[in-house]
Amino acid sequence: MAAPMLADWMRNQKLKGPAAKGATTFDRNLEEALDVRRRDHALYTLKKNLWREGTAIDFSSSDALSLGASGLLRKEFNKELECYPDLPPGPSSSRIMDGNYEYLEMVEEEIARFHDSDTALFVNSGYDANVAVFSAIPRPGDAILYDELVHASAHDGIQQSQTTCRLSFRHNDVEAFRDSLETVIHSQPLIRQGKRSVIVAVESVYSMDADFCPLQELIDAAREIMPTGNAQFYVDEAHATGVIGPHGRGLVCKLGVQKEVAIRLHTFGKALASSGGILPVASLSIASRLTRPKL
Repeated sequence: MAAPMLADWMRNQKLKGPAAKGATTFDRNLEEALDVRRRDHALYTLKKNLWREGTAIDFSSSDALSLGASGLLRKEFNKELECYPDLPPGPSSSRIMDGNYEYLEMVEEEIARFHDSDTALFVNSGYDANVAVFSAIPRPGDAILYDELVHASAHDGIQQSQTTCRLSFRHNDVEAFRDSLETVIHSQPLIRQGKRSVIVAVESVYSMDADFCPLQELIDAAREIMPTGNAQFYVDEAHATGVIGPHGRGLVCKLGVQKEVAIRLHTFGKALASSGGILPVASLSIASRLTRPKL
């Protein structure tokens, strides 16, 4: 089963730019750009999921609870639809216009209670959440302090933030975190005066190494160094959702630090075998800021 997959991958790494001389400039330029990846044998293409159709064992997807493979989620989804026969199949507008409806708010409130947060806000994906959080929450004069191994989408979001003070710290290193936080305080007068905040971005479980964030230690260090409370945590729980903590609530709930974390991200596309995500947040002010129209 692996041989056909390997052969298909090798075919996709063959250079196509030289054979595209008769193509339009637009297509030829695209093939030349793709050839850069092909030369490094790094061109990714879509392929069939062999474990779905054959006897291969699934070691590559994030269906950790088998909610997708078992069909249990589909059954519950259909039951939910039957309970709400008038539920529209789509919003037909953005939520800040005419696309909001009672069912969405009801489920957000239910999820907020489940995660012991003040409120919660649906997002289309984890990527959208990171872009929204980093572009909307940090204000000019704030700082972003992030673990060097946060997800690529977090880096994309940080690039769109309104703050110019952005500093990483060595992965899961509490002492490095302390040093970086001290650096931010000393270099940013408004933060030192307690007039601006530091947004600390971490993941509860890091996907590439499957290691846990020393979240309690980071919170303790931040509280010690910034006792005024202007260090606020944003915790990406994507890889902890459904598998870590009581009833899969994540590391924040496992540690009991819900009141110490301003924003959490729980995605639905991994262990929950669905799509989208939710941002349980510590205040209505955060949710209101995230729903602002971008002018």
